[in-house]
Amino acid sequence: MKIVLASKSPRRIEMLQRYVKDLAVYSPSAEEKVNNEDYPQTTVMKFAFEKALDAYINCREKGLIIAADTIVYLNEIMGKPVNEEEAFSMLNLLSGKTHQVYTGVCIIDTETSKKIVDYEKTEVTFNELSPDFIRKYLKTNEYLDKAGAYGIQGYGELLVKEINGCYNNVKGLPLTKLNNLLTKHFSESLL
Repeated sequence: MKIVLASKSPRRIEMLQRYVKDLAVYSPSAEEKVNNEDYPQTTVMKFAFEKALDAYINCREKGLIIAADTIVYLNEIMGKPVNEEEAFSMLNLLSGKTHQVYTGVCIIDTETSKKIVDYEKTEVTFNELSPDFIRKYLKTNEYLDKAGAYGIQGYGELLVKEINGCYNNVKGLPLTKLNNLLTKHFSESLL
């Protein structure tokens, strides 16, 4: 079956291309307005659903639409930093602490309109980070367009002491959860 990824994330595209030969990419225009009154899992599921719905309504491709949204959570939702100063503040706050990474996943079948929305949660513990080390990391520009201002799959792996849960979730797409949802609800598999 054809898969339509409703995401412009290079990481998500790369991760799915490994498994899906017939992959179309649609860049959704859904707006992500964080409400810190919501639970983090509610937020990511809502954003994933809005992205998938945008693709369902506006994309001409047929098949299974997959959308995802990832946030970092430590007492409040941390999205993507707007500048280097905000990125520094985020990393400084995460230093030496355990935070959660939530990714919402939505799948919509364009033929039947069946939809599933779920989420994955992973705990990530950071090393103690000196201000100098944080500045060195920020100079890599890897923090750009990353929830919580880091990418675990790149230089950001040096920030992380340990994780408890799905590594791919921290990268932005929990592949095992996605495969389980595809198998259970759509009789499809990534393999």
